[in-house]
Amino acid sequence: MNLNELKYKAADFSDRTFGRDNPMTGALNHIYEEVDEVLLCLDEGTDPLDEFADIFLMLIDAFRKYYGDDVDMQKLINASSEKLDINETRKWGDPDKNGVIKHIKK
Repeated sequence: MNLNELKYKAADFSDRTFGRDNPMTGALNHIYEEVDEVLLCLDEGTDPLDEFADIFLMLIDAFRKYYGDDVDMQKLINASSEKLDINETRKWGDPDKNGVIKHIKK
């Protein structure tokens, strides 16, 4: 299955299960809960693969809801590649108390 096929399959599930009018913000807010589940798996020493998959599916669904059902997932891949190029040119600071490392603003 390619990424566009996954998007359509996930969209079908999302629309049938949560309703076509369920806002994108619901999926984005749910991602926070799934991130907590990944962290819990790490604390417990269990494999967080299913939680990563949940996050990925919710991200795809939010992306689709924002850009429309027929958005080509290549748009997100291209934007991610371009953002990585930008990030590679940035200077990065030290981790904060949560391990977050942010770029240093000029």
